Amino acid sequence: MQTQDLKIYTKLYELRSINKTAQTMQYSQSNITARLQALENELQTQLFRRSFQGLQPTKAGELTYAYAQQVLAATANLTARLHDTSARKKVVISELLFNYLVVEQQRFDLKDYDFQIKSSTAIATLAEAATPLIITYADFHHPAYAEMKRNWLTSAFVSDDGWLNDRPYLINSDTHCPFRRQTLATVPEAATLAVDSWNSIIALVEQGRGVALLPRYVAKAHHLQLLADYKQVRIPYRTFALQA
Repeated sequence: MQTQDLKIYTKLYELRSINKTAQTMQYSQSNITARLQALENELQTQLFRRSFQGLQPTKAGELTYAYAQQVLAATANLTARLHDTSARKKVVISELLFNYLVVEQQRFDLKDYDFQIKSSTAIATLAEAATPLIITYADFHHPAYAEMKRNWLTSAFVSDDGWLNDRPYLINSDTHCPFRRQTLATVPEAATLAVDSWNSIIALVEQGRGVALLPRYVAKAHHLQLLADYKQVRIPYRTFALQA
């Protein structure tokens, strides 16, 4: 028994006419008749009696109508809840952390959370205190939020082949990005090249056109090689909760 069959049956019950139901629902009369017969066969009972006054529901038809209303109402309610983002807990999160915690580690169920991916600068300069949860490696301070947890992203300088070969160090153009700051603390700024997005940085490293400080999970996923001359570093990230 499909939801559409119950919708057709409900309309038949209310209009008491196969012709009117077909016109209203934009089906052929033969289609409506076939769906009704299939439903009666499935339930093994007659749902309507045909008369000059139209369709007259049997006792089984009355019960089926009540059942159809309940099922259709419950289905509509479920659909609304599944698509209602207001019922989900809102989370502001940095891009690499979304890829790591949500995509890679699957620590969050997308049905329960509404994620807003923001740059480090956008998070560091966040003025409004409207989001219940913030997960970031940006230098975030706000009187309305309390730090709940601190973790680290193990990261390393990587290239496509494990060698530097006079290629530029790619850094994110976001000035609040800790990967950028760590790179600038390690190599001269003249040896770096600023790029607007993480996707572009990763793609350029894959193409052998630069090296970059990236989380180990990114290096593993894209088959990138660690540069032997550099130690691994741990980039801290923190979880903040909006205080009541």
